[in-house]
Amino acid sequence: MSICGSCMANANLQSVRESTTKTILQAAKVIFSFSSYVDGKLMARSSGFLIDWDEGSKEGTVLTSARIICSKYTALTQWSGTDEYVPDAEIIAHLLDEDETTVPAILFRYDKHINIAVLKVNLDLCAKIPRFSSDINYGQEILVLGRDERLNMTIAHGCVNFMGPTTYERHHYLFTGCEPSIGGMVIDFDGHVLGMANFPGTAYIPSSIVLKCLDMWKKFQCIPRLHIGMKLSPIKFLDPIHVERIFRKCNIDSGLIVKEVDVVHCSLFS
Repeated sequence: MSICGSCMANANLQSVRESTTKTILQAAKVIFSFSSYVDGKLMARSSGFLIDWDEGSKEGTVLTSARIICSKYTALTQWSGTDEYVPDAEIIAHLLDEDETTVPAILFRYDKHINIAVLKVNLDLCAKIPRFSSDINYGQEILVLGRDERLNMTIAHGCVNFMGPTTYERHHYLFTGCEPSIGGMVIDFDGHVLGMANFPGTAYIPSSIVLKCLDMWKKFQCIPRLHIGMKLSPIKFLDPIHVERIFRKCNIDSGLIVKEVDVVHCSLFS
């Protein structure tokens, strides 16, 4: 069976290949592949990674993308919220033992807007769960780790792009510029988890958002979100020429620009 190579063979990574390979292999022990089924038919696949494990009950808590239970999706529906989800879908976890055992995964929580899901899986563990880090800088080099349908690792190298979301993407996304691995782990070269890879394209959810969501679920069993019916874009992502002109004309050099207004939503409050 042929196995595709990874970005670690790239010449620009040779100086850190040995240390980074150790980091990747350590993280790989807690990265799994998941499949979802409806009426026995495959609906979706996603990577996911352990964020907690109870030694007594052998129950692991896995972070993944809500795409694992999404039955209908298009890029144009991200803002409108018309994606369709099947929370009672059968979810299977593909373990990493020699026999590639499969076990049921239970959907514990999910949020359609943030596009994250938490699963519960019973498994044995002999690996260290990596730590989250919210210390992210634009231009910082990162790795995106996941698993393909044959359970082989996928490894992509990129950097945190200095850009905001497009019209059809969500406000909380950051971007890496490298191949996506839905539900995969975004890490720095020291193995700290910087976020979770998501769909579409090269988007990922930063750790700061993930941790806030997990905390709100723990405290309130939900993730409250104010919907103001506007699509916003930070001034900082504009070309410096545009930023300087806005400052000259308006005496403003930071803040948000309203790019689009949801007329239907706003009319409800008029």
